[in-house]
Amino acid sequence: MATYKDIHGFKIQNVSSDPPAPFTGQVWYNTTSGALKVDAGSLASAWATGGNLNAARYHGLGSGTQTAGLFAGGSPQTADTELYNGSNWTEVNNLNNARFAVRGGGTQTSTIAAGGRQPSPTETDFTELWNGTSWTEVNNLNTATRKGAAAASDSTNALYFGGAGHGTNTESWNGTNWTEVNDLNTSVEDNGGAGTGSTSAISFGGSPYRTQTEDWNGTNWTIVNSMNTARSAYSGTGIKSAAIQAGGYNGTNLAVTETYNGTNWTEINDLNTAVRANAGGGTTRASFSAGGITPAGTVVGTEEFTETGGISTIETS
Repeated sequence: MATYKDIHGFKIQNVSSDPPAPFTGQVWYNTTSGALKVDAGSLASAWATGGNLNAARYHGLGSGTQTAGLFAGGSPQTADTELYNGSNWTEVNNLNNARFAVRGGGTQTSTIAAGGRQPSPTETDFTELWNGTSWTEVNNLNTATRKGAAAASDSTNALYFGGAGHGTNTESWNGTNWTEVNDLNTSVEDNGGAGTGSTSAISFGGSPYRTQTEDWNGTNWTIVNSMNTARSAYSGTGIKSAAIQAGGYNGTNLAVTETYNGTNWTEINDLNTAVRANAGGGTTRASFSAGGITPAGTVVGTEEFTETGGISTIETS
């Protein structure tokens, strides 16, 4: 069988960081990340129509991936939970506490949902964990809140930050308890969040309409480069070195989409429908945006974002 060198005339290089200007088709092994990578050519990205939610709602919780997503809660006030397989949404067991403006994250089988709004009290401290089948009530947030942002790897590791009435408050979740940690630099609500939880997260945008981004290193928040378009109430997902946000509101509904590479925000292709208070999950390579509200009313629509080209990791198993 021909080797890579037989075909291309050279061996795959071991390097400690990705080449600054690889050529299309170049393959290398990154010894720092332990990943085999390839330059797959020019980047291209687009939003496409996905399957509709069973119930129209906005200000819900999104988590998971484009092909294994979750949507829970939302307004009109509901406890409904739905799972997405990349084509269709399926209703499953409800939250124990119906509410909207609930925040959290994780995977389709391990998600945390915290805070949220009910008619009375306006702000809640509820925390629930999803195990792939049902929601379980666990220890509450220290401060009741709504319309904050969250970053989570799963139901055992999360960070909650910002929110109505308590806009700099930050709490860290270890799987059992919430602990108050150092505050955001700027008070904000309806902000976006991305990251893996208690040691790595970003907060971006929010109300009043902002572009500000803050980076969490596990101890402190630091103000970093801003978004291009000021707004609040949109989907945000990914990790702090590769985040994506879509939609939002700054006096009018927006279709704007931006991605973050850990340093700068870049505007890319818009959503097909301008929407606010949508929710989503996934990565900068493959994500979804679901629900939300438009001038015509609350929507059931889902859009799927796909990016091709650029530097990609080659799956070896």
